[in-house]
Amino acid sequence: MSIEERLTRLAALRGDPAKGIPTTAWQTNLDECDRDQLLRAAIETVRTLMIPEWESKRKDDRRPQTALETAEAWLASRSADALAAAKTAAKDCTAARNETFGTDHRIPEAARACAWAAAAKDNTHIWECLQAIEEDLLARIALVAEYHRVPEVRKSILAALRKVLAPAPVEASVTETGPVPYSASGHFVVGQKLTHPKFGNLVVTAAVDKTIDVQLEDGSTKRLAHKPK
Repeated sequence: MSIEERLTRLAALRGDPAKGIPTTAWQTNLDECDRDQLLRAAIETVRTLMIPEWESKRKDDRRPQTALETAEAWLASRSADALAAAKTAAKDCTAARNETFGTDHRIPEAARACAWAAAAKDNTHIWECLQAIEEDLLARIALVAEYHRVPEVRKSILAALRKVLAPAPVEASVTETGPVPYSASGHFVVGQKLTHPKFGNLVVTAAVDKTIDVQLEDGSTKRLAHKPK
């Protein structure tokens, strides 16, 4: 079964109106995916759907963001130091969860799960992360009684997962013969070469909505703004 078929099946599941689908549903449908890709997808989903809410209320508290960053650092290096940093960030998220329990506690809870997933023996923490995300989004809807938006919740989660697990095919080849200057008001496609006044020569590796991911000459990546089509 393809990843698209698995995501479609997840979209069709009926979940609890307050908690969404259980961890077993995520496991049944996604457990055969590559573990590293699953963790990257979970990180992307937390960053896309939960971190903006946290930042809007707690600009000076980066504990959830740090947990995601340490999990990414471990994926990149697999070093003991990176693992120790992820564990420390996970513990910090536990404190953040306790401090915000009853309001936004699921945000550090989901980020903590990503950090604990580094070097874990199975995907249990990833399933807990996805369940926390869905439960948090459903709680936001219940808070404002906009229950007609419930079907949007799982769709938004699956859309974020899809960006990593089943990225869109590369768009038609770019007609430009050389790099073009980067501008936040420009529209760019995957594979396009850009020049940036600060970062130098770039290559677009992903393009989603209002952002693009670019690779620098040293192999590192950055996320920049661009104009949707």
